[in-house]
Amino acid sequence: MYILRNMKRGWKTDAANCASFGNFKYLPYVIIFKFTLAISFIRYLLIDEWTLSMHVGVFFIQLCFLVITWKLIERLSSFLDKRIPFSKDLRKRVMAQIILSLLCLAPFAFLVLYVFRDFMPSYATPQFMVMIAVLFLIIIVLVNFIYYFKYFFERWQQSVLHNAELQVKAAQLEKEKSIMQYHHLKNQVNPHFMFNAFTSLDGLIQVNPDLASDFIRHLSKVYRYVLEHKENEVVTVQTEYGFIQNYISLLNIRFKDALFIHLHISQNGMEKGIVMVTLQMLIDNALKHNKLEEASPLVIKVWDNGDTLCVRNNKQLRKHIELSTRHGLQQLKQLYTYLSTVPVTATDTEEYFEVNLPLL
Repeated sequence: MYILRNMKRGWKTDAANCASFGNFKYLPYVIIFKFTLAISFIRYLLIDEWTLSMHVGVFFIQLCFLVITWKLIERLSSFLDKRIPFSKDLRKRVMAQIILSLLCLAPFAFLVLYVFRDFMPSYATPQFMVMIAVLFLIIIVLVNFIYYFKYFFERWQQSVLHNAELQVKAAQLEKEKSIMQYHHLKNQVNPHFMFNAFTSLDGLIQVNPDLASDFIRHLSKVYRYVLEHKENEVVTVQTEYGFIQNYISLLNIRFKDALFIHLHISQNGMEKGIVMVTLQMLIDNALKHNKLEEASPLVIKVWDNGDTLCVRNNKQLRKHIELSTRHGLQQLKQLYTYLSTVPVTATDTEEYFEVNLPLL
């Protein structure tokens, strides 16, 4: 559960950082101000004939011109979005926006030059004015490209946020699917166990009524545990240990000396968590796949090793189910991926089969 929460938190943090970096509300105006300030400083060094007040006045005119240019490009872009969207024809859209912005701003630029024609420095030759016109063209193109960068960065940002939301939803759906499979598996175990339990009970009532009474007592404790914790995914190992002892008592009555189950769990291990009825599933898995004979008993050992619970049984496979798909174990592994960073592992050798579960 905490892994999924961390995934959500990580994706939301990345999205928030992206949103912060991509906030262009004031950034274009900061760029325009700094650019205007730099040009004004260069102009102050180059044009000695102008007074300070003239430099300041031109600074504000230039600043206003660039702000108007930016706002005009925004309006032009909104206008063109409906007629030539970027997704339809990128090259045509870029050229149309640059040409329209030049056509709209050129009269304003020529008007400013005309008003200030008497204040031009002595080196303002026709060649110099051509250079100014080229500079004007470059500035308009650059402002347009700043807008393009803003536009596409915002689209990329929206894509990142959308993908993050999809990943969170996919993880939630996968977790819900895994939990449903786990509960389906648990519900399959119960009827199967009930059938075997009543079959054994029928035989005991006829040959050993006292033992049948003990069997019923342990059976009632097993199902009381299932009913009390049926809504829980995780219980303490101590709680599961009490349940599994009653379950083992039932199995000992059924199989006698053909089955031995040894539990060795430390006090530290008892305080940790485990998915409910995990031990029952793993023990049933061993019973399902192996022969039980008094001459060759099945031995199941359960112990804890640090933050891991180990379940091992010797192998004496039944021939007709040697090629099991182990769907139950796969579903258990999938469920644990949402509960722990440590995976469920299985070791299958010629002598034994062992499952290692992370303690939660």
